[in-house]
Amino acid sequence: MLSLLLLFLLTFLISFVGSLHPGPISFSVIEATLRRGLRQGIWVAVGSCVPEVIYGLLAVRGVRLFEQMPELYRGLQIAIVPVMLILGILALRRPKAAGTPVASETVVASQFSFGKGLTLSLLNPQLLPFWLVILVYYGRYEALHVATLAQQIAFVAGASLGAFALLALCIWLVHRRRERIERYLRPELFDRIIGWSFIGLAIWQSFTLFFT
Repeated sequence: MLSLLLLFLLTFLISFVGSLHPGPISFSVIEATLRRGLRQGIWVAVGSCVPEVIYGLLAVRGVRLFEQMPELYRGLQIAIVPVMLILGILALRRPKAAGTPVASETVVASQFSFGKGLTLSLLNPQLLPFWLVILVYYGRYEALHVATLAQQIAFVAGASLGAFALLALCIWLVHRRRERIERYLRPELFDRIIGWSFIGLAIWQSFTLFFT
């Protein structure tokens, strides 16, 4: 029981810390929370954590897809570029609205937010190799060995919940300081920051693909 708790907590911490770096998902969570409300930010976060479960399970079962199929890894790296470009352009071309954006709580809005988080995370080519490396490291220690069903559940739960906890903290901070943020950051300026951030990430990804 203690080994399962240790496995869960360590994986949770690794996933939490590993999600700290800014990227498309964190930008999307902040954008959804500020423009469409707390619930839509949470839906983006939930959608982005589903691939953590998928890739965590693939890693646990030893499916080394990226080693056997390097073209798959390359394909995911390429596919994320137009997605980020489209998100950036849409943010820059978003109609200017007067006043504070109205939160959207419709089923369609929730499905869109969930799908956005799911797509961005699913196209992240680093998730599977990252968890494969972690599992190889775990294999050096008996207490962290992942073999039984209970150990697999603890590992996958830690991976997904750690990422969600970081995004949830981000959502809470943004929502808590929403009025202050909006006081100094006009909606059109925020759109430009988000838009150019996505475009910058797409350019950087293209640059790394060209030189690797």
